[in-house]
Amino acid sequence: MQGGVTSGVVYPGLVCKLAEYYDFQNIGGTSAGAIAAALTAAAEYSRRNGNQDAFAAVAKVPEWLGGDSKHGSGSNLFSLFQPQPAMAGLFRFATAFLVNSWPRRIFAWLALFWIEIIIGIIPGSVLGYLASGAHGWRFAGIVCLTVLVCLSGVGVTAAAGLTARLSRLSRSCFGICTGYAPPAPDKPPALVAWLNDKINTIAGKPDTEPLTFGDLQSAGITLRMMTTCLTWGRPFTIPFATEAFYFKPTEFLKFFPKEIVDWMEKHPPQDLKPPHEQVDTRGLCPLPGHDDLPVIVAARFSLSFPFLFCTVPLYAVDWTLRRRSEGEPNPPASVPGGSIGPHAPRIPEHIWFTDGGICNNFPLHLFDGPVPRWPTFGIELTNLRPDRLPNAPRTWIPNSNIGGIQPIWTRLNPNGGLSGTAGLIGAIIDAARNWVNSLQAIVPGYRDRIVHIALSAKEGGLNLTMPPDILESLNKYGCEAAQDLIDHFIHGTDNGQPTPMTWDNQRWIRYRSTIALLETFLAKFAYSMNHPEPGDDPYSQLITRAPHDPPPTGYRLTPNQIPPAVSETNQLIAIGNQMSSGDLQDGSPHPQPALVIRPNF
Repeated sequence: MQGGVTSGVVYPGLVCKLAEYYDFQNIGGTSAGAIAAALTAAAEYSRRNGNQDAFAAVAKVPEWLGGDSKHGSGSNLFSLFQPQPAMAGLFRFATAFLVNSWPRRIFAWLALFWIEIIIGIIPGSVLGYLASGAHGWRFAGIVCLTVLVCLSGVGVTAAAGLTARLSRLSRSCFGICTGYAPPAPDKPPALVAWLNDKINTIAGKPDTEPLTFGDLQSAGITLRMMTTCLTWGRPFTIPFATEAFYFKPTEFLKFFPKEIVDWMEKHPPQDLKPPHEQVDTRGLCPLPGHDDLPVIVAARFSLSFPFLFCTVPLYAVDWTLRRRSEGEPNPPASVPGGSIGPHAPRIPEHIWFTDGGICNNFPLHLFDGPVPRWPTFGIELTNLRPDRLPNAPRTWIPNSNIGGIQPIWTRLNPNGGLSGTAGLIGAIIDAARNWVNSLQAIVPGYRDRIVHIALSAKEGGLNLTMPPDILESLNKYGCEAAQDLIDHFIHGTDNGQPTPMTWDNQRWIRYRSTIALLETFLAKFAYSMNHPEPGDDPYSQLITRAPHDPPPTGYRLTPNQIPPAVSETNQLIAIGNQMSSGDLQDGSPHPQPALVIRPNF
């Protein structure tokens, strides 16, 4: 499930409709899609534990989001976004852009910048007072000058006030909302508190025992979410496949309920290996391992929409920092990334995590194998097309094997002035972060199982103040998308007519594409094994070399591994030799994907 902040309202109806026909085996999401993925996993967990009505609670989420908050803060959806005290002014400034009425926007900005306005009009007011005795044309000129000076002063002071508020972002974990606020009788729940309660209630878990990834795994459910590590410049799949991270409980209390933080403190990774050097972990705790990580924690990592939500801080050790030799003078001042003393312990540093959509907003790759045993669906949220007929459906799924093969266009306006330049900047950012997804979405075997939901500018996105009718429409689009998938993959129909885009067609496309890829991959493997460059030792010699034979590298095979390695390598070479003709490439699905070895993130 794709991200999109409030666009995630489309998902509850969709998953509830699919749940009538399917069990959910693997669930993945990014950002707002991670929220829906967490609720879906909780409901499936509850259903597998005997609660056949588990998805009914998920179906009620859009209606609740569109309802009025009991605390008078607008809709329940808007009340979930609660700024930190130091960021309240910046939040009011930002949300004023979401109001369609310019008078209401201006009133909101006047209420926010009233101190700056008073300071800004002082120079003009003084000028007008000093020149109040003027007459005639001089008086008219003084009035115009006074107004100009007042407006200029207000502009300068308002800009200074906004700059001062923006400067606080870095001291507030680079965001306006942490996502959590301690419960209070006179306040609505913030997003994390609401989602945590909803996950536990749907899953049937007590408040003191959060739903964990281990709970889901025990029920045969795999849940994965995406986050982005800004410190290391890469995406991560959650749960993390590393034990390198620590968290600070006092910091995490800003992001999560106390019972979640207490749980994490009491559940460090099992069989945690001690570091090879001394590490100062005072005030820190190791992040729980895969099985004990609460689902709510992973969801919060994934939904850290930049600036709206704070980045989440973890800690890790930079083992590359140089250790100073004995007698080497200390640096004049402590700087980030500086060398450490000859006997000083290593100190974990902040690792910052933000929204998973920065690197991968549509994680289609999470659960795919060479050929599928069951369908894995993708739900993509797209912009409403200008060429769409007025009453055309908002959902679309390919109805032929060449459907979806064309890329989605981003049109730039060379005569658009500032808006054209802004469009170019947006296109550059989108291309940088979405190119992998854009390529993958047109690959055969992928494009034919993606259902597209078209949303207008006022639907989803950062529209925190959507009225109930729009929220209801979003939920309806999700139900329609689910019905498209059900019609294709279960009933074999499209708008009531037979369609070739069935589940068996999907299985055949995936097989046909995979076997053509294997033919090329194994043919290249066999050729390289059979034809080493002059002077290079044959791979067969590297495989069977004795323990002390060169090269002196790691990853050696054990004596027990050598015989199966020789046998399996010879079998692959034999298959590759047979596949060198490339016959299976003819007529295979296009565009042809690439079979590559990539990092497992």
